Amino acid sequence: MRIEFVGRRPLLRRGTPVHRTEDPGHLVLDMRQLTFASPLELAAVAALAQTFESLDVPTTLHMPGESDISSYLARMDLRAALPPGSRVVGSAPEHRRLDRSDKLVEVMRVSAETEDELMDRIGRVALAQLDPAFGRRAVQSIGELVDNAVSHGASPIGAFAAAQTYTGRTSKRRGLEFAICDTGIGILKHLRKNPAYRGLRDDKGALAHALQPGVTGTSDKRGNGLADLFNVTDNAGYSILVLRSGTGLASVAARRDDRRRDYAATADEITGTWAWLRVRDP
Repeated sequence: MRIEFVGRRPLLRRGTPVHRTEDPGHLVLDMRQLTFASPLELAAVAALAQTFESLDVPTTLHMPGESDISSYLARMDLRAALPPGSRVVGSAPEHRRLDRSDKLVEVMRVSAETEDELMDRIGRVALAQLDPAFGRRAVQSIGELVDNAVSHGASPIGAFAAAQTYTGRTSKRRGLEFAICDTGIGILKHLRKNPAYRGLRDDKGALAHALQPGVTGTSDKRGNGLADLFNVTDNAGYSILVLRSGTGLASVAARRDDRRRDYAATADEITGTWAWLRVRDP
């Protein structure tokens, strides 16, 4: 199977070219036509490769054709997140490696054992680059996504996360972009554990329910679940969340109390849940 990553942020769209009949018994992640890489592409590639490795399917990664994008993938340690023995076609220009721990979080495997380490690193990035009060709320929102991935999306493979800050040179607002891709059972199966949601029919509907206050796959009432992450929009902050699970795709843009939601079905199914969050300073 060959998956093509084409253009900018291809995994935020409903359709990503997946050629199932090509390269049988092999996963080919073709990033040669990628023109902009975000933390979501990085975390998803790691999750896909590790998921197929668990099925004894080897991975080949074709690096992007543009040298600056290949350099970014190398700087974010994508190769280190691939299974041992994965084949990488193409190379990245070599640069002197600088400490960017105040601006980014390289691709890392996330589990109950590494959750605190990830959140410490996210905290350093957010507080260094964002308005302090807004940065703290951003960390709380990201913590909700991480908690869901580690607890509800737990699997032997784990999850993969990455983060990147932006200066606001174009948008005039500094921002933080975060992605985490787990390899668990997915939102639909998780919600069906709760008798109240056993009637959910598809992934699209499950995502719509998951973003409502108080919805969880357990019978206890432990808060607002994913709805809590929009606390970051206080004080005129802006955020956009995209979730993919199974064949469902949800996007929610939020400012203050305003929520603009969109739900769709995708042509291809993913294992687990992928989450991408971008926040901008007030």
